[in-house]
Amino acid sequence: MRRLTLPGLLFATLTACAVPPREPPTSDAPPKATACPTSQKFKFTQETGCRNDGSVEFCLPTGNDALVARVKAIAPTVQEAGASRGRAGCNVPEETLYFFPTAEAECHARHGALTPAAWDTLCRLAELPEVRQLVPTWYE
Repeated sequence: MRRLTLPGLLFATLTACAVPPREPPTSDAPPKATACPTSQKFKFTQETGCRNDGSVEFCLPTGNDALVARVKAIAPTVQEAGASRGRAGCNVPEETLYFFPTAEAECHARHGALTPAAWDTLCRLAELPEVRQLVPTWYE
């Protein structure tokens, strides 16, 4: 009887090892947020970063061309918005309003989460001491 049990046990053990692993389920959900050491400067999260009217805004000191060049090196799509306080509350004329567009490339879905690359770019902008806060743009 032992002879019959051992081959059966060996067969069961070997066939259990031969079962291919299951593929993890796929999901259309955006990936989990990555840490951002300057997140206290944000008035939104990575998950809500595209809930706006097409951009995120922030203020920079007016006339600081070297700083604007640093910002453009980090985020080439940043655009000057002109002499407006905006939602960021720029202190005009000492500060100028800037927009970081949140187009399809930066968002998982319209009014959805920011992509990891866009979130990283905004985190790098927030690391600049001259950037006090980043807020969603809302036109009224």
